[in-house]
Order: sequence, then C-alpha cells, then structure tokens
Amino acid sequence: MASTLREELASLKIERPSVGNGRVRGEARPSGSRGGGGLRLLSWLLWLIPLSLLGTAGAVVYRQYDQIRTRPEVVRGLVQLMTSGEAQKLLSAKGYLKSRYQAMIGTKVPGRVERMYVQEGMKVKKGDTLAVIEHNDMKALLASRQAQLLRTEAELEEAQADLWEKDREERRVTRLRTQKSVTQEDYEKAVAGLKKAKAKVAALEAAIKLTQANIQEIEATIATMSLYAPFDGTVVEKQGEEGEIITPTAMSSSLGRTAVVTIANLDQMDVETDISENLLSRVALGQPAEVSVSAIPSKRYRGRLRQVIPMGDRTRGTVKVKVEVLDPDDKLFPELAATVHFLPNQSGKSPDANRSFLFVPKAAVFQENGHDHVWVIGRENTLRRRRVEVATTADALARVESGLEAGESVVINPLKSLREGETVRIAD
Repeated sequence: MASTLREELASLKIERPSVGNGRVRGEARPSGSRGGGGLRLLSWLLWLIPLSLLGTAGAVVYRQYDQIRTRPEVVRGLVQLMTSGEAQKLLSAKGYLKSRYQAMIGTKVPGRVERMYVQEGMKVKKGDTLAVIEHNDMKALLASRQAQLLRTEAELEEAQADLWEKDREERRVTRLRTQKSVTQEDYEKAVAGLKKAKAKVAALEAAIKLTQANIQEIEATIATMSLYAPFDGTVVEKQGEEGEIITPTAMSSSLGRTAVVTIANLDQMDVETDISENLLSRVALGQPAEVSVSAIPSKRYRGRLRQVIPMGDRTRGTVKVKVEVLDPDDKLFPELAATVHFLPNQSGKSPDANRSFLFVPKAAVFQENGHDHVWVIGRENTLRRRRVEVATTADALARVESGLEAGESVVINPLKSLREGETVRIAD
C-alpha cells in the first residue's frame, strides 16, 4: 500500500528543462531535500493514523475483557476490637440508661418561681431546698386567719363569762322557785338564758376549731411552696427559672411549666432494653452482662439482669428487661444509648472480661506450613496473604495477638485457589 502511494506521488512530479544557468519563466524549482522530507513526514503521518486506531481499539477491548472476565467471589469479615465478654456473648440488646430513682419536682398548686437554689449537675441531699414558689397571698391569708382566731378566742372568753353569769342566775332562780318566791315566767327566762349562753360558747369553740383548721391548711399549702429533694441525687434538668409560672396541669410550655427540676440518683443506674421472645430463654435473673455506652466507647461496665417485666409487646414480639449497672461512675447519665451483651455465667468472673482484644472470624484463619494465615482484602479488592498469631478461639471468633489491625477486612472460608494480588468480588 505504501509503495503504491509513493509511486502515485512520484508520478505527479513535473520535470521542466533548464537552459544554462537560467530557468524558463514559470518553471518550478527543483524539489531538493526539503521536498523529499515533506513526503516522508506525510507518509509517517498516514502510517500513524491506523496504528493509533488499532491501539485505542485494543485498550478498549482489554478493559471490556477485564470487566467481564470471571473473578473469584468471596465473603468478607471484619477484624474487630472487642472485649472477651463481647466475644463470648449469648445475645446483645440495645437500650437506654435510666436512673432507678428519678423524679420531676413540681408544685401542687400554680405559682411563680421566687427563688432557685440549684443548677444542673449539683448534688443534693434528702431534704435540701431546691426552689421556692412565690406565696405572698398565702402569707396574707394566713395572717388574716390568725387574727380571726384571736378575735374568736376573745369572743369565747366573753361568752364563757356570760355563761357563768347565766348559770349562777339559773341556780338562784331555781332555789327561789322551790321557795315559791319567783314566778314561773322568771324561772323559764333564767333557764332559756342559760341555754343561749351554752350554745354561744359551743358555737365559738367550733369557730375556733374551724379557724385553726384553716390556719393548718394554709400553713400546709405554704410548706408545699418550698420544694425539697425527696432523696439523695443529682440535678439532671432544671425546667423552671425565677419568675416563671409553674402549673401542675399545663398541657404545653406556653401555659407554663409542670415541674421545676428533675433529680436522679446516678449511683443506681439500669439499662432498659427489649429482648425478642424467642431469645428470652437464653437469659435468667442474675445473668451477668457487659454494658457498653456509645458516649464512652473506651470503657465497659459490669452488669446483671435485675428484672424481667412480666408483660410482652405483641406488636414487636419483645419483652422489656432491666439490667443493673454494677460499677457506675460520673460519666453515666440517664437517656444515654447503651448496648447490653449478656454473658455466660462464668464469663463475668474472668479477669480479662473487660479487656479489649482483636478478634477475627474463626473461619477466616487457615494454616499453611505450620503457621496461621488470613487473606486480607486491600484496595480495589486485591488480596494479600498475612501471617497472624492466634491466641485462643471460641465458637465463631479467634483472638489475634499480632498481624492484623482493627477495621481490616478478611476473607471468610477462603478457597485454596486464591492467589497473592488477585482481584476478587465481594459477595452481597
């Protein structure tokens, strides 16, 4: 093809005769070396076009082949950092921390907050004053009842004096009546006067008791205006501020608050969680557990199944249980998310139960030349053989002392045909 093209180009060359040293007018210059170089460049360009097309097509075909060729499919497992307790867990359940003793402190009657004595995070003792509700009107009413009581007591003394006089008069008239010295009318008048005096004394005595009862009622109401801590604990929330209205029956914040503060005993914490009905038989009261809190990932707490609520949830198929935290500290608060790992009865006694180790799925470890190895899945799903040191194995997990890092991916149940650097597909 190239020779034919060169011959055709050469046939186009025009030969013009030259006369002496001169040239005929309109005569073409000899092509020389520059003309030959241009032809060779054009020839090379014509050759590069098909070669470039062939190279591009080959690259596309290779990429297509690389995508459609069969790669080994593997199941991926993770290298995890966990405690021995987590590795031996019977089952796990998620829930929230709750204080066993927690109360929202409010008033029995509406009122305005006059003084606040606590802030969030303060520790209080039983009987400490938390807040005072404004009660000036109650104080004024109490003073009025006390004054009324003094007046009634004075009236009672006057009535008793009158009763003494009427009683003396009645005895005198009765004595004279036996002597027929007074008329029947005077006698009856003296008897009626005595009865009226007795009735007035009785009425005033009843009024005094009523006023005293009213005073006690007002004093009791005033006592409720001072809010006290019902038990030792920590102030976990302050709902009210000085000047704010507290309404026991408020349905929204626009109508006032229903409580002033919330206190909780953080020394007795439980995790409330749900267990599926079909897994409830795996645990029993007193079952040891390990509690991990999302807010404190570096620590594990010892736990114990304290209570099983005797009521199932038919819609979810679960039963609520409460797990006691045996070693709480000041980092635990109500409503924090927590995970409970229920352990076999002997696991809680292990000294390494709360220590963290690296664990890998047991099915990922295989032996070669007397040593333990795993296939590590690297970037772009390429395989790397890694030698590891396995300390102990459980039913499904193996504890690794060296050779792996937390978060790496390994091949579970690896095929013998896998090769170093091979690219694999991850099974869904």
